[in-house]
Amino acid sequence: MATIQEVAAHAGVSVGSVSRYLNGHQLKPTNMEKIATAIKTLNYQENFLARGLKNKQTRSIGLLMNHVQNQFSATFIATVSDELEKLGYSIVVSALRDDASRLKEKLDFLMARQIDGLLLFEIEPTTLDQQYIKALTIPVASINIPLSLDNVDSIVMDNRQSTQAVMEKIIAYGHQHIGIIAAPQQDIIAKERLTGIQEAVNKHPQVTATIYFGDYSKASGYQNMQQLLTQDVSAVFVCNYKMALGALQALYESDQQIGTDISFASFDYFDLSEIVYPKLTVLRQPIKEISQLAAKRMIERIQAKEPLTATTYVCNNDILWRDSIANFLEDENK
Repeated sequence: MATIQEVAAHAGVSVGSVSRYLNGHQLKPTNMEKIATAIKTLNYQENFLARGLKNKQTRSIGLLMNHVQNQFSATFIATVSDELEKLGYSIVVSALRDDASRLKEKLDFLMARQIDGLLLFEIEPTTLDQQYIKALTIPVASINIPLSLDNVDSIVMDNRQSTQAVMEKIIAYGHQHIGIIAAPQQDIIAKERLTGIQEAVNKHPQVTATIYFGDYSKASGYQNMQQLLTQDVSAVFVCNYKMALGALQALYESDQQIGTDISFASFDYFDLSEIVYPKLTVLRQPIKEISQLAAKRMIERIQAKEPLTATTYVCNNDILWRDSIANFLEDENK
């Protein structure tokens, strides 16, 4: 088994540099690349257990999610895991599976693993659960759900502003009756997305929005799209990935041509939006930026000599504007 001295010699750096790299410190990019290559080439395996006993750290981060089945959750696990590994940390994942009553049980499970930090992904804790989180002595970050706790960083997206921007542009293209397929209004993310849409519509008295509520499933998107096709809407905006897939299926089974007979936009990027013709207008969440920020900030707080003040970070969703939205005003001017 390779030693840290052999890694240093192979990389052409000092043992101290390798040690700092393994402890998550930032070095010169060229040195970090050399050390990473040496570790991989020599198959260096650090004794994390021994180190943890010595400095009372396990170099592991707990990740508690509501569920792991959707595309965004699965992608976040993969990307944040990669980012933490670059900094010398691993993750321990647990999920509520839509059972909020198990939150304290799941937190106890993660804390029993002696995690050094905790990431909460789209978790909305009750007041009682917040008291539990507030008492934790490790760094905590909440992803996509803002938490007003002194020890918790919040990393959120501009859901309200971005849906409003998309709707404003759809309206600016001359659409006056717009169909909306919204998620259940039980969580802050769904509420923010619909609020942004309604704020845009309310600015324009000539515009009407017909809103149907799905349950996050593809089937509900399909059924609601069928209903909207009977309402004489010229454009449709869907607030969730799976519901968007169902809505698209309903459209492709109808005689409506996207981008010509009816316009379409949705929240959450998916590969199909690049393949179909015309390409679909979508709101894409900046998953890599979120993951990098969450990992960097978490390790920064772990390694800080003094507790850092909790901060809220807002990441901008990417609006990919494509030809699936017809521009009525441009057509009139031709």
